[in-house]
Amino acid sequence: MKTIINKRLKFSTEVHPSDIYNVLSKNYINLITDYFDLQRVWLNNAYLSFKDLDKYFILITLVSKTFDSYAEYFVKYNFEQFYSTNEYELKKFNIINISKKLKISKETARRKIIELEKIGLLKKNKKAIILKRNSYALHRPESAIQLISKFLSKISKNLKKNNVIKDEISSADFEILIKNNFTQCWNYFIKFQIKTCTNFKEKWFKDYETFQIWGIIVYNQNLALNRKLKMQKIFTEKMKDSYLNHLINLPESIGLNAMTISDLTGIPRPTVIRKLKNLVNGKFIKKNKNGLFEINRSQIVEEINDNRLENLQNISEMSSKMFNTARFLTK
Repeated sequence: MKTIINKRLKFSTEVHPSDIYNVLSKNYINLITDYFDLQRVWLNNAYLSFKDLDKYFILITLVSKTFDSYAEYFVKYNFEQFYSTNEYELKKFNIINISKKLKISKETARRKIIELEKIGLLKKNKKAIILKRNSYALHRPESAIQLISKFLSKISKNLKKNNVIKDEISSADFEILIKNNFTQCWNYFIKFQIKTCTNFKEKWFKDYETFQIWGIIVYNQNLALNRKLKMQKIFTEKMKDSYLNHLINLPESIGLNAMTISDLTGIPRPTVIRKLKNLVNGKFIKKNKNGLFEINRSQIVEEINDNRLENLQNISEMSSKMFNTARFLTK
């Protein structure tokens, strides 16, 4: 891999969130499609870990807290170092703080932590809390790292076009950079996921799985919109502002049925059907004349669309942190 930066840290080369926000705004549909693909894969793998996203978010909250402590004491693990060790001591935690952070009840947080102990993933004693990875098959985020590397690489190409950076960085280079600085870079990513997914859950969807199902419907329509716009060659800078109108005005053949959603997410079909019914009743989605579920035009969807633009800023902040840390910490 070619050397990305000199050994001397140069803050003049720092990429700011505003730089990335401008790139995302000007190339919205292309870049947001890569982001949605990343979210889809990450959430699906997260769900499949325990078939329970509350448990997964509790676990990554504990891991993030531990990564914070690593950074405080200037400790850094690369990807292979972290995943080759079977046991890690986690930073001590408070159930009340977890319940507040993830917007779940204290009773739910306590019950889920006990369930993580029962499967052997967590082990508590008077002095320490141990993550025992060898007792449970947790997925390594290989695919998510590949997808975020692809996303960051596309951003770098556009940053170069705008003369923000001198050289674009390939997906392969970003993947190596992130893995070499895994505990620091990945902490930015999981903090972003905790904040973003919990925000959507609390405001609108009540649970993570419902948000995941809504997300796969949006993802599917976004893919169709991306193909349509590429064929018509009508990408414009204003796309981020008119995005919802374009998404809703797609043909009715674009939607998904319950079985396909179950296959795509790993969530059992009866659960998908129940949550789709709730989404229809809440006017988040509708069932079209072809029997497929698609995004509904409603006040609540307009509210989510307003939040989409706020989340674009959160994506930019997370991306800039990963972008700069990966480059600056590479020897």
